[in-house]
Amino acid sequence: MKIKSKVHQKDKGGLSNMEMEKVIAILNELKNMNSTYGISSEAVTELCKEIEMAKVCTPIIGKFSSGKSALVNTLLGYSIRILREDITPETAIPTEIVYTDSEETVTFVGNDGVDKDVSINEYRAYEADANKIKCARICLRNSFLEEIPDVMLVDMPGFESGFEVHNKAIDNYLPDSLAYIVVFPADDMIVRSSVGNILKELCLHDMPLCVVITKYDKRNDEFDVAFEKMNETLKRYIGDRDIRFCRTSSFTGDAEEVKVFLKEIQEESQKILASKYKLLTMPIVENLENYLITTMNGSKLSESELYEKEEKLHKQLSGLNSKFLSEQEEFELHISECIEEIKNDVQIAMEAEEHTLVAMAMNNQEVNNHLNSIVRNAVTVSLKKRFFPIVERYLKKVSKVINNELVGDVHTYIAFDSEKLNKVMTNRIVSVVASLLLGGPILGFIVSIFMKIRSDKKREEAKQEIRQKLRREVYPKVISDVGSGIEMTISKQIVQINTNIEEELKNQRNTLEKAMADLRQQINYEEGKKKNLLINIKNNLERVEEIKDELR
Repeated sequence: MKIKSKVHQKDKGGLSNMEMEKVIAILNELKNMNSTYGISSEAVTELCKEIEMAKVCTPIIGKFSSGKSALVNTLLGYSIRILREDITPETAIPTEIVYTDSEETVTFVGNDGVDKDVSINEYRAYEADANKIKCARICLRNSFLEEIPDVMLVDMPGFESGFEVHNKAIDNYLPDSLAYIVVFPADDMIVRSSVGNILKELCLHDMPLCVVITKYDKRNDEFDVAFEKMNETLKRYIGDRDIRFCRTSSFTGDAEEVKVFLKEIQEESQKILASKYKLLTMPIVENLENYLITTMNGSKLSESELYEKEEKLHKQLSGLNSKFLSEQEEFELHISECIEEIKNDVQIAMEAEEHTLVAMAMNNQEVNNHLNSIVRNAVTVSLKKRFFPIVERYLKKVSKVINNELVGDVHTYIAFDSEKLNKVMTNRIVSVVASLLLGGPILGFIVSIFMKIRSDKKREEAKQEIRQKLRREVYPKVISDVGSGIEMTISKQIVQINTNIEEELKNQRNTLEKAMADLRQQINYEEGKKKNLLINIKNNLERVEEIKDELR
C-alpha cells in the first residue's frame, strides 16, 4: 500500500511542499525495489507511518481566562464554539486540534494509556478530570485548519491552575514544536512569574515566540502604556529576542494576524519536515544500494570464491562491531564526570538565587515553582554546555568509523539528526528532574523546614537559619535526588542511542548477508536469466544514485 501525501492542495508552501511529495514518492519507490529483491521494508513502513502522523506543534500558553480557548474558537470560525471557555482548573487539560479530511473525532487520552472517543457535542459538555486525562485530541474538517494541515494547535491550561502545567507545556510538546503562542488579554497585560519562567526556558531552546493580545476590543486609554510596560517586562525574561505581536478579538471575530502567523508556521513546517525525512530516508537508500553493489560485484564469482568472500565479510563485520564497542566504552568513561559537573552547575544556580528563596520563604510564598524553574533552567543550560558536546563528539566518531568502513564492496552508513536528538534528550532528562522536585519528597521536606523556622524565630534570626538550612539540608537533598535522576535518565538515553546504532548495523549486516546468500542461489541460473538480473540491478543502481542526489 502506498503512503498518501500529507500535502494538501490549499497549502502555500510551494517548493517545500514539492520536497515533501518527493520524499513520499521516493519511499514508495524504495518499498517497491526492496520487494523485488526480498529486502525487508519495515524501516520504510515505519517512516511512512511517522510521516502520516507528523505535525508541528504550536502550543498556546497563558494564565487562566486570558482568552486562549476563545482565540482557538475564533480561528476555527464556527458559530457554535468547539472549546469551552468556562472550565475550572480541575477540568483543564491540554487540547490538541488538527485538521482531518475524514470523520471528525474527539479522543481523550488517559494517563493510564486508555483512550476514550466521544462526539463533538459530548466533548462540549464533558467534565475532564485533569488528574486522569493526559490530553484531548480533536480532529476537525475545518476550512482554516485545512490551510495549516501540518500544524497542531495545543490549547494549554492556564498556569495558575495549581497543576504542573509548566512541565507539561515544555516536556510534552517542545520536541515537536516550531513556535509558542503566548496570550495576554488587553485588559491584563501583566507578565506574571508563572509565564515569565516558561518564557525564559523556551529561550534556552531558541524557541520562536508570538505574543497575542486577546480581547483587543476591551483595551482602555492606558493600553499603550500597559503594552510598553509588558514589553519591558518580557525583555527581563527573554532579553533582546525578536517577538511577533498579534492582536485579536473574539468579540468581533478578528484573528487575521494570528492566521497569517500560523500560515507562516505551516510553510516553515514543510521545510523542516522535508529536511528531517530526507535525512531519515538516506540509510534506507544506502541499505538497498549495498545489496545491489554486493550482488553486482559477486555475480561472476565461483561458489568457492563466494564462500571465501562471505568469510571475509563476516570478519569485517565483526571488526566493525569491535570498533563501535571501543568507541562506546570510551564515551561512557566521560559520563560520570559530566554528571558531577551538571550537579555542580545546579548547586551554583540555587546558591545564586538564595536571597530570593529566603525572601519567598519568609513571606509565605510558593517556593517549589521557583525552585523548579531554577533547577530546570540550570539543567538545560548545563546539558547544552557539558553533555551534548560529548554526545556529538561520540556520534561523529561513530559515524566516521561506520561510514568510512569498507565491508565487502560497500560502505556501511548511519545518519543522526543531532538537533532533534539533543532536544528530545533535554526534555526527557529535565522532565525526570522536575518530577523528582515536584512529585517527590523534596517539596514536603522544604515546607516543613521553613514552617518550623518561621514559627520559632524572630525575623532576622529566621532568615539566617533559613540560609543555613538551605545550604546544609535543602541544597544537598536537591542535588542528591536530582543527580540520581540525571544519572538514571542519561544512562537510559545512552542505551537508546547505542541500541539504535546496533539496530541499524544489524539491518545492514542482514542485507549484506542476504546478498551473499542470493548470490549462491544464482550460481546455477541459466545465462539469460543471469544477464537479465544484472541488467535490472544495474538500472536500479543508477536510479538509487539519482535518489541520493534528490535527497541531498
